[in-house]
Amino acid sequence: MKAAALRLQSYTDLFLTAVLGREKKFTSGSINRAIVLLAVPMVLELVMESVFVCASLFFVSKLGAAAVSIVGSTESVISFSYSVSIGLSIAASTLIARRVGEQNFKEASVTAGQVINISVICGVVISLICFIWSDEILSLVGLSPEMIKQGSLYAKVMFASCGFIIIRIALNGIFRGAGYASMAMRTLWLSNILNILLCPLLIFGWGPVPAYGLLGVGIATAAARFIGLSYQAFHLIKGTTIIQIGKQQLALHREIFNKVLRLAFGGMLQYLIPASSWLFMIKIVSHFGGNALAGYIIAQRVASIATTPAWGIGNAAGILTGQNLGAQKPDRAEKSVWRAGMINMCFLISVAIVWIFIADPVVRIFSDVPEVVDNSTTYIHIISIAYVLLGYTMVISRALNAAGKVMIVTMLYILMFYVIQIPLSYVFGVALGFGPKGIFAAILISELVLAFGCIAIFRTGKWKLTKV
Repeated sequence: MKAAALRLQSYTDLFLTAVLGREKKFTSGSINRAIVLLAVPMVLELVMESVFVCASLFFVSKLGAAAVSIVGSTESVISFSYSVSIGLSIAASTLIARRVGEQNFKEASVTAGQVINISVICGVVISLICFIWSDEILSLVGLSPEMIKQGSLYAKVMFASCGFIIIRIALNGIFRGAGYASMAMRTLWLSNILNILLCPLLIFGWGPVPAYGLLGVGIATAAARFIGLSYQAFHLIKGTTIIQIGKQQLALHREIFNKVLRLAFGGMLQYLIPASSWLFMIKIVSHFGGNALAGYIIAQRVASIATTPAWGIGNAAGILTGQNLGAQKPDRAEKSVWRAGMINMCFLISVAIVWIFIADPVVRIFSDVPEVVDNSTTYIHIISIAYVLLGYTMVISRALNAAGKVMIVTMLYILMFYVIQIPLSYVFGVALGFGPKGIFAAILISELVLAFGCIAIFRTGKWKLTKV
């Protein structure tokens, strides 16, 4: 009994250390401990994002179906601008993790300065373009003139503030690369909790605060994004981390600036490939009617939430790879990846087993239409087969990115989505007449091909020799 209590206390202490970010040394000591210290805040960050999406949808749905369509269409446009920030985040975490591992904190700070410069330029340009032509953009994505009129102010506020989130995501890449995953987590929690509190207040009003309706969603989101970004800026300017930002770091350093741009471009493509392929998959699945499409979309969203912790472990493996390579410990980097992959595989296998029993009742929370439920549960059960290797895919893809092999991962994504998944889905589902089950089987095959590709490239060991 006493031994169990001591173990529980040890686990609790480790969890608190991870959340509070008390430990920053990841190139020595226990690999399992390092994985937990980095993974816990990243998992909590992703969980908070999922909670925010659900809460935001709940509040907006109270304003009617038109409001949901306006918000969804606006977010779909903004999501493409995320490709820039995610590319910068990958570049930042890759380069800074390597410099931190080398104990070259001065160049790590200069790299952070170049990332900030690029993210500010991109954020301002994208925000201005979207703000000026907001109505035209909403028309292009298919909103009616009535919806555009109703959502015009909301869209302008959202487009004007999208620069904040572009910079925030890029800065989170800086913090993660430096080993401050808890800082990135706290930023997202601060932003999203503020958003969840402000949304109902500004949508429906309370006391002296008027009800702004849909515009309130935009104001709440913009305010939350700005405060989150201010929190990050405070810590960077005050030097509370090993990254120091001042005039010297923000001055142009052409070689590092170009290196950031090169890696960011590959990272941007990595995001755009699955995002764009989703549109083609929607078109193929919709061939079989609205119930098939609804089942596919519900299953994708539910499955993605269930696998959220696995992405946190994958991100942790990436940081460990970069820092250990910088510390001239490639064997420890490789060992960290295989260990994280094993942990991820065990977690996802347990998720797959649980799905056998709960897929149907979980899907019925979102729909009670038999055909929708059947398609959703079928997809979840089929894609769960890939979970055996998906854990390694998540970890190895992040590790290869961190090692500087960003374009290799991007090419694997092109192979998976455009060479295999989309053509095979059409052949199996439409041409051969297997229907939605054929499409789901094609998705499974593409996931397995990506997994084998990642493992094969990682096993060559050439990633250890990459200079960034």
